[in-house]
Amino acid sequence: MKLYLTAFFALLISLPALASTPKVNLSYAEVFDSVCANQTDFKIDPRWVNELKNKIPDFQASWQKWGPALLDGTKSVVGKSFKTEEYSVALSACSFPSMSDPLLINMRYALSSFTKTPIPKEVTVGVIFHEILHHYLTDKIPTHSKLLEKYHAEDKTVLNHVHLLALQKAVYLKLKQEDVLKEVIAKDLSLQNKSYVRAWEIVNEREDYKAFVAELK
Repeated sequence: MKLYLTAFFALLISLPALASTPKVNLSYAEVFDSVCANQTDFKIDPRWVNELKNKIPDFQASWQKWGPALLDGTKSVVGKSFKTEEYSVALSACSFPSMSDPLLINMRYALSSFTKTPIPKEVTVGVIFHEILHHYLTDKIPTHSKLLEKYHAEDKTVLNHVHLLALQKAVYLKLKQEDVLKEVIAKDLSLQNKSYVRAWEIVNEREDYKAFVAELK
């Protein structure tokens, strides 16, 4: 009995860590930007870098304001925890698009030194959330997904995003952040890569987004 109780309490102690909300730390991708600029001949304006570095505390505060709720909402919608306890997210002013591996966020359109109409901070948080979701979904999309089979003729970017966008939508709606969701979708629809337009079309118009979410549970 004593051995059983010891194992039981050890399990209870371990559960909060498994179910905890991952921490997200933002930093400037200085080495990446240097290599990116040299390899691509892309000129990074020092004003962008200065603004980005100066605003990292503000971007971190924005994440702390909205980000944890998005991650908690994800766990609640899917019913599965994050396997990673902490994410280090690099913020770039170079020309590479945001990506999940490595976790890199292109921040130029969030900077007033780059554009007269910077995207809202909650949309920047949405971009970070998007890339983290790629990690979260790594082992959660079924190998024999009926929906992916239905849309097998779509390109790889579309197929890699339909479950993710559906989950993103479900989380924002659960948190009653419909206005932010509209801004996030508008940002994706403005991207040069029109595969994001197609992925949102499938999630919003061709299918019930809940069907994609159901496959993740």
